[in-house]
Amino acid sequence: MKISEVMNRDIATIPADANLVEAATMMRTRNIGFLPVLEQDKVVGVLTDRDIVIRSICEEHNALSTKVYDVMTPTPIWCYEDEVLTDAAQVLAGHHIRRLIVFDCNKKLAGLLSLDDLAARMSSDRLLGSVLRQVTAQAA
Repeated sequence: MKISEVMNRDIATIPADANLVEAATMMRTRNIGFLPVLEQDKVVGVLTDRDIVIRSICEEHNALSTKVYDVMTPTPIWCYEDEVLTDAAQVLAGHHIRRLIVFDCNKKLAGLLSLDDLAARMSSDRLLGSVLRQVTAQAA
């Protein structure tokens, strides 16, 4: 099965120059914890709720004046929408992450693939179990 058949195409993004209050408000409103960060329609990073807490609040930054760019993760992990789910599962497991940015063949943002998406659609319980163990191993 291809990633394009499973991924979420309805994604929120945030400009790199937005402040953290704007980002946190968007996350709360949409009930999400992950935002691709854009600069001139190009993905330049990702911002998670954890980034806001660890890189901003813990360092006592002002959320109104701190820009997303200052606390985002600058090297997002990604895949292409025409790849197969097992490839995406290996990327998630190998990097101990729960979400992947998905690009189309022109490297334009096409969607997101989450561990939840995989769990809902993967046919191999054994592979899914392995991926879950590897992703959560980092947190332990």
